Order: sequence, then C-alpha cells, then structure tokens
Amino acid sequence: MKKYLLLILIVVFAIGMSTFVSATVFNTPHELAPEPCAMCHTPHSGTGQYPLWNRLQVAPTYETYDSVSFDMGPTFQPRPPSSLCLVCHNGLASSLVNYPGPCSVTDGAYDLQISGCADLDTWLMDDHPISFNYDDTLDTATDGNGFPPATDVSVGTRVRYAIVGGLSGTNYFLYAASGASAPTDRWFECATCHSVHDLATYDGKGDYQVYFLRNDNTRSTMCKDCHTLR
Repeated sequence: MKKYLLLILIVVFAIGMSTFVSATVFNTPHELAPEPCAMCHTPHSGTGQYPLWNRLQVAPTYETYDSVSFDMGPTFQPRPPSSLCLVCHNGLASSLVNYPGPCSVTDGAYDLQISGCADLDTWLMDDHPISFNYDDTLDTATDGNGFPPATDVSVGTRVRYAIVGGLSGTNYFLYAASGASAPTDRWFECATCHSVHDLATYDGKGDYQVYFLRNDNTRSTMCKDCHTLR
C-alpha cells in the first residue's frame, strides 16, 4: 500500500512541476533581472493591485481605440490586467515598490523603461482595442466581420467566460471585475490574446512568431479564431 501511495505522490508531483515549468517567464523576454518574478510581483508590500503587484508608475491618460467598424465600443481607460501590462509597455519609466534583498536596497536593475517595438506608447489608436465589454450581438455585420459568442468554460474548478476560437478551439479568456463570469462583465483585455507567463508552445516562437501568444498564429489562426467572415 505504501508503494502505491508513494507512486501516486510522485506522479502528482511530476504533473505539478510540468505545469509550473510550462508557465514561466524564464528563458523568455520577460526574464529581465536577476530575480525575474520580482520585476512584477512581490510577496510583501505590493501596490494593492492583483496579484501582489510590485511595479509603480503614475497612471497616464491613454488615447483609446475607436473606429467606424468597431461596434463593441466604447473602449475605456485600460483596466487590469491590461493596465498592468501597460505599466511597462507604454514606454514610460516605472520602478519597483519592493526591491529584492535587504530593506535598504533600491537596485536600478529592476527599474524599467521599454523602447522599440515593445513600446506601445499611450496612444492606443494604432493597436487592437482593449478594455471593452465583449458582446458579439452588437456587431452590425456590415463590415464583413462576425464574432463568436462568449461562453462559459471550465478551468480546473473555476468557470470563466471565454471566446472559444472557431478554428483552433483555443480559449481566449475575458475578464470580470469579480474574477468570475457575469452576463454584463466580459472584458476583452491584453491577456485575452497574450499569456504573460508564456503558457503556449508553438513553432517559430521568438523567430517568426512573437512570445506570449495564447496559440500558434500561423496563417493568422488567432485572428481568424475571432474574426470570422459571415
């Protein structure tokens, strides 16, 4: 009996470790400092934003997306988790609240100002819309787009709203203020398409495809998962 119990524990541990290893910033562009987790998170004295948020910046005002073909508007000032992504990706300087090491340390290696293609700036009119309430019934269909409905999907013991990709079946998660699904709380955010902890495995990552996508985007699969022609 003890042998069987030990075997079960080994299998559970191995599965848990494989899950942890597959969801990691190590060996990705998000490994930016000697303690990469500390670039965004702290176990103590965070900003009060979720989850244990460690990065500080005076929130700027963003010019949010709008266009004549965008039927699900308006977009709002970026909400979490998009606002957390933009603390780095708006190109403005940000610093840590709680630096690793002794309490007196303020290590500049953890302060950050992103440039180049990762800098989205605060003018978001040239980027995919975020922080809007996803509702496929609002699409007028006059622009040739069609969108799949949001639906409940099970994630472990939780139930969340997601757009289920029409081609790949990928779950593109929508976000609610309460963290659970609600009929009027289906917010499309940066993390709908991107996994900050690099969950997915696909060919060409870091070469002809970017990191942190939720799915392989070869032949624009991710785009066509949501932008289905009617």
